[in-house]
Amino acid sequence: MKQKQKLNLPNWLTLIRLLLVPVVVMLVISNICYWDKSYIIGTCASTFHITLTMLLAGIVFIVASFTDFLDGYLARKNNQVTEFGKFFDPIADKLLVNATLILFASSISIIPVWVTLVLILRDIFVDFIRMILSSKNITLSAGIFGKLKTVFQMIGLSILFFFSSFTLDIEVWQEQLILIPMYIAVAFSLYSGLDYFLKARKNLF
Repeated sequence: MKQKQKLNLPNWLTLIRLLLVPVVVMLVISNICYWDKSYIIGTCASTFHITLTMLLAGIVFIVASFTDFLDGYLARKNNQVTEFGKFFDPIADKLLVNATLILFASSISIIPVWVTLVLILRDIFVDFIRMILSSKNITLSAGIFGKLKTVFQMIGLSILFFFSSFTLDIEVWQEQLILIPMYIAVAFSLYSGLDYFLKARKNLF
């Protein structure tokens, strides 16, 4: 009888990231519902103003994002790569990032809708290719540009929790400057998606 594999530290970090996703979502939704009642810094008329819930949501998001780097680093360093990690690590990443993207684009409108659509549709496209390859017992790892896309997504979203049109009284051009990491993420997203398809195409048809 095969012994069940215990969760190691990288697995626990992945699990923690999964559990932090609904926390971020609930805090942002709470911020939307009570945005005019819970300012911890400034007031609605101040140049900079942030609510307690948005501050907490940003901190939780940053902690969750850091676990993404840490679990992968520890798994490789200590040779603790597991099937659990391979399966749940990308799921945790996508849930964390995509849930935040959707909230920021739909409810708070601090990210252009087209940015969210490009990033999410690219992930769906790549996952669809992975499913086809998996059915043929073929594994194709993500390239460096896919990893850079994730890094810039997490950096960009972390910034937007604290500095955006929702917390700052800024001009349109200043808002565009703050969105630069997200635009870089879009560029890496499109390039890495195309690169992944070109590497996989000979095994798709």
